[in-house]
Amino acid sequence: MNRPLSTLLTLLLTASSIAMAQEDVKVGYDARQYLGNISYGSANPVALNYMPLPDIADIHVAYRHEDGDFHLIDQAASSNLWLVNFSGMKRLGKVTFGGSLVYRNATLNDRAWNNTLFVSANNPFIICDSIKSKFNPETFHLDGGAAYKVGENLLLGLSANYDVGSSATQKDPRPEIKGMRFRLTPGVEYAFGLHNIGLSGEVEWLSEEVTHTVVRTTTKQYVFLFQGLGVFETKDALGYRRKYNGTHWGAQVQYTFNNSATAPVSNFFQAGYYSEFEDAIDGSSNMKYKGGRYNGTGFSLQDRFMLRVSENTVHNITLNASMSDSKGRWYTQRQSTDANGNLTYEVINESDNLESTYMDFGVGYRYDRLSTSGVPTFQVGAKGIFSNTETKNKIYAAKENYSNALFALDALKRFKVKKGWIGASLNAAYRMNLESKINLNEMPPTYSVIMQNYTRPAFAALTTDFWQAGLSLSYSLPISVLGYGSLLEIKIDGDYRNRTKAVPGENNDRFTLGAQVGFVF
Repeated sequence: MNRPLSTLLTLLLTASSIAMAQEDVKVGYDARQYLGNISYGSANPVALNYMPLPDIADIHVAYRHEDGDFHLIDQAASSNLWLVNFSGMKRLGKVTFGGSLVYRNATLNDRAWNNTLFVSANNPFIICDSIKSKFNPETFHLDGGAAYKVGENLLLGLSANYDVGSSATQKDPRPEIKGMRFRLTPGVEYAFGLHNIGLSGEVEWLSEEVTHTVVRTTTKQYVFLFQGLGVFETKDALGYRRKYNGTHWGAQVQYTFNNSATAPVSNFFQAGYYSEFEDAIDGSSNMKYKGGRYNGTGFSLQDRFMLRVSENTVHNITLNASMSDSKGRWYTQRQSTDANGNLTYEVINESDNLESTYMDFGVGYRYDRLSTSGVPTFQVGAKGIFSNTETKNKIYAAKENYSNALFALDALKRFKVKKGWIGASLNAAYRMNLESKINLNEMPPTYSVIMQNYTRPAFAALTTDFWQAGLSLSYSLPISVLGYGSLLEIKIDGDYRNRTKAVPGENNDRFTLGAQVGFVF
């Protein structure tokens, strides 16, 4: 072999081996980001500034299959999901940028009832149909943020989140759903000594439209306009349209003690408040029918305490608490016809007839062990969550109340195999119902069919005891392509959920299988 060619090959092999060694830094990078940034997960976008790996990109494709009878009544009996994700961050001088683009395409089989996409989970005014159909939701998520270090003590940040999507089914009454959510979050932080005080705010807009068509008009099709706790109205599905508009705003304050990436002791605290509303308006420009108005408020507290025993051993203790309430405003309306023959609706009475309260409290512990090169090689965690929900219908003295406790354990081990890393993780969870009461005795017989087919089954799924176990395997291989170092990652996972007491003819179990492949640069 001639000398120039030999020298070139030597240089290429040396560069490749150096690149592969450097890419070990990115193995388990998400754990490194968490352990190196006490404010990881903060609502304040200035947290980007403290990421220990500020120059990273993740590109992956994932597939997930879910099947089984044990599911919420609004969920599909089985589903297939494809996901493509592009995410990363980059530091340029005093500015750190971060963001992601996620595309989801799903097939939901035998799904019925809730025909909404981005409407709040606490909003009782959902539009439904009882025909099980195959839905094909397609959504895009785009987010981006930046943190700017103005000076030694001052940081400014701004982030934006945009979700847009559509869903449809080809079975009468054929709902077509198009929705959008857009959120802006500015933030600021000031440091003095080992202390940091931050403030962030958020404003979000919702726009969603659901339009129903019927092809086989020889059969009458209906939509159900839910008002909460079994109360509903029926409308002819042919050409029926509902539009949701909403606004959400919130504010958070943060306090951080000793946010250095190598601090032996550090703590992050955040308190937040939000208020939101969503209006449901039915009909066209010539006919407006008020389907209901949802209002929600709430506040949350979270605290994370981190103890770094050594460079390679880290303990984390987390506390989370939240309380929120929602109200559903109903409208009594009188139908009439104007001079042009258009239907009009006049509001003759309105009141907040539905009230709900939600409370959650959780505590968690996590232990991490890192190799001498910083690769997260062992992790174990435990958490417990207590939750309580209460909903009241003022008109019919109906009420439901339930409390659950969830306990979860997880463990991950990662070890070197030649040039790559193999990771194996196990997780297990158990949900215990502590209290469940539902009183629908004074509801009119008019609502009996919905109570039997929707309200009671929905309540049962939310209060059933169950256990769950899962397994995940991953392989990370540092590779070099044309001299550029990257990390090839392959992952498979699955979990199984089962009622603690089987009920004949009822929903008893469910399983999920998933796979993912991608590159980290």
